[in-house]
Amino acid sequence: MLKRHFLVLGLIGICFLFSCKKTASPNPEPAPKYEFRQEGTLDIISPEGLKKATFNIEIAEKEEELMQGLKYREKMADNEAMLFIFEYPDIYDFWMQDTYLPLDMLFIATDGTINDIYENAVPFSEERITPRNPHQYVLEVNAGIVKKSSIKTGDKIVWKKQS
Repeated sequence: MLKRHFLVLGLIGICFLFSCKKTASPNPEPAPKYEFRQEGTLDIISPEGLKKATFNIEIAEKEEELMQGLKYREKMADNEAMLFIFEYPDIYDFWMQDTYLPLDMLFIATDGTINDIYENAVPFSEERITPRNPHQYVLEVNAGIVKKSSIKTGDKIVWKKQS
């Protein structure tokens, strides 16, 4: 009889242990911190050959870099930008999910010609940003740079990777 009581109490104890749920941490983990890493330079040139702007660029080329983009960045200098390089030209959608900075986006054809511009993308927006024309590159800069530098469709980019 005593064995039966211990067995029942043991089963109740085991059931109690497995029914306890781990509660969520009251302090969620902070978003990772990312720092700009210069991997090259890029100039924007008018059709007349005038240099409109020069940027130190971080390059996103691998799949995980393309997906990460500028997410979780808290700051970026006006002379810094991210250049996305896709394997082939197509119409690639962008959005601002988990992106803290308002951005201007320049969509660039294979020959380096800017063929679409989207200004003042809203931080954290999940609205799709879909350009009208195929592109192989996208340059993301701080919002307002396009206007400040008079960047327009038809301008070209010339960039080089650091060796």
